[in-house]
Amino acid sequence: MRNYFLYTVSLLLFSCSNEQKSSSKTEAENSIAPKTVMAVFAHPDDEIDVSPLLAKLASQGHKVYLTIATNGDMGIREHAKIPAGDSLAHVRALETECTCKTLGINPPIMLGLGDGKLTNWNALSVLRKRLDSVFAIYKPDVVITWGAEGGSGHPDHRMVGAVVTELFQSDQSSFRIGKLFYTAIPTEHWINEPAYKTSEQTNYHGIYKSVDKKYLPVRIWCSETENKIAREAMRCNTSQYPPDELDDNELWMNNMNKDTVYLRPYINTGQVSDDIFK
Repeated sequence: MRNYFLYTVSLLLFSCSNEQKSSSKTEAENSIAPKTVMAVFAHPDDEIDVSPLLAKLASQGHKVYLTIATNGDMGIREHAKIPAGDSLAHVRALETECTCKTLGINPPIMLGLGDGKLTNWNALSVLRKRLDSVFAIYKPDVVITWGAEGGSGHPDHRMVGAVVTELFQSDQSSFRIGKLFYTAIPTEHWINEPAYKTSEQTNYHGIYKSVDKKYLPVRIWCSETENKIAREAMRCNTSQYPPDELDDNELWMNNMNKDTVYLRPYINTGQVSDDIFK
C-alpha cells in the first residue's frame, strides 16, 4: 500500500511526506516544473473542500485554475436580498473572483450554465462542449472534480463530475487530460459532527455523502497558513452565507478535511482480463 501511495502521489507531482510540514520547501518541490492544475465544480463556493490545496499549489508556482459550470443564479438566500437571475449571477461571479484572488490562483473560468439545470440532454451537451474547449485551451496536467457521490449529492455536482470523467476516459476530447482526481470527505471525519451554530449547516452535514478513507489514497497535507487562506477565501461568499453560517463553514473546514485534502485517483491499470474475479 505504501509503495502504491508514493507512486500515486509522484504522479500527481506533490509530496505528502512529513518533511513537507516544515515551513521551507523541499528540494523536490523546488525542482518540479510548473504544472497546470484545474479544479472543476458546479457552483461558486463548491471549491471549499479543496481550496487549501489550490492555495498550496499556487504558492509552489503551479498554474491553478477554478472552472465553475453554473452561474449560481438560483442560489437565493433571504439575508442577501438578491433576487434569482442575472443580478445574483453577477454577484456570485464577483464572489468567485474574490475567492480566486484570495487563494492566489488565476481568475475563475465561468461556463455560465443555469444553476440547478444540468440534468437534461441539452445542458449536458453544452457542458461537454464548453469543458472540452476549456481543456483544449488551458491543457491541464491535473483535473480535480466531484466523484460519483457529488459531495452533498446535488444533481449538478454529480453531472459535472460525470461529464469531466466522460471527457477524460473517452479519448475523443480535444485535449487529453494528464491525471484526474475526485475530492471527498473521509467518513471517519464526517461522523464526528462539530457543534454548529446553525440548523442550515447541521442539515447540510446530514445530507453530505462521505467516502471511506481507504478509498482516498492521495492525501495532501496543507499548512496552517494555506488553511487560513482557504478560510478567508470561503468568506468571499457572503451572498450565500450570513455571518453565523460563515463561522460554521470554518468549523466544517477545520473538522472535515482537518489539515489535509483527500483525493481519489481515476485508475485504469490497462490490464485486460476475461475474468471479473481475477
